[in-house]
Amino acid sequence: MATKYIVNNVSGQTITGDITINGNLVVTGTSTSNDVGVYRALLTQTGSITGTALSDFNYGLIIGETYTIDTYVAGDDFSNIANVVSGNTNETGCEFIATGETPINYSNGSTLISNGGLIVDVLEDTLGFETYWVQTPFGGSGYYVMISEYTEMGLSNIFSRTKTDAKTQVTLPYGQFSYVNLQVSPISFMGKDNIMNLNVFDVDFRESIDDALYYTPVEIKLNKDLSPIIVNGTIESSYPINNLSMGFYCDGNNITTIYTDVDNIGNVTELIEALNNTLDFNILGTYSDDGNGGILLTMTTDTKNYFCQDGTLTFEIFND
Repeated sequence: MATKYIVNNVSGQTITGDITINGNLVVTGTSTSNDVGVYRALLTQTGSITGTALSDFNYGLIIGETYTIDTYVAGDDFSNIANVVSGNTNETGCEFIATGETPINYSNGSTLISNGGLIVDVLEDTLGFETYWVQTPFGGSGYYVMISEYTEMGLSNIFSRTKTDAKTQVTLPYGQFSYVNLQVSPISFMGKDNIMNLNVFDVDFRESIDDALYYTPVEIKLNKDLSPIIVNGTIESSYPINNLSMGFYCDGNNITTIYTDVDNIGNVTELIEALNNTLDFNILGTYSDDGNGGILLTMTTDTKNYFCQDGTLTFEIFND
């Protein structure tokens, strides 16, 4: 590869191709980084299924599903795929989580009953924050909500409609006799674009239905602005600080407050250490001393926008 040169003090220069740096890289200006976070998972929620042979379970138990041996028949052996929750393996009343699809032997007619709850098998996750799925959290039927750790903080724009591409597919679920239409997209609940929603709609009967997911693929792509932004914070309590807490404000209006039980913080050095080592705080970015009695928080532009998309974000440290 030919050597490439950058001429000092000449603007608008671009290097096309790979760059190998044998040493440290120091950036004195603003660095912009954009990325795509990807989430891929298989969602299964069949409702309770009772069977006496593997064929009753579509020739394979669902990994992660909870099963109960309602009636055990001698000769059947589930020991190779059973993470036992209660009871004893290969006995009536045993409850286990399936770690595989195919038991050693299931040919003698033991009765298994599946729990039928929501099972999420995450195949890829580079979103950069924790998420989980909940079935019908607001009542009703036929929908599943993806919630992030930022959603739980009362923040918005996590799944911005202008940056989120979500896909699933129409399927004929196992145990169902009509096709369902699935739709996944960002929606708002107590905040703009702060959760993802998967709707399941029976095409023939024109109604929302449960128990229709069977290894249903969901893919979410999220355009992310990872360029760093510095947020200014103040310390509103004198030392020592107990029950370390932090309030966030967008243009002076309180957005959310984080409370912890971190105690005995005696000075700014200990405060910085606590902020950078406490999960509720360090998921937001990196903290440093501004040298003038305040705190600086370096976070990604995306994270700042979860709190305050179009205004100025600030925060206060205080003793709760």
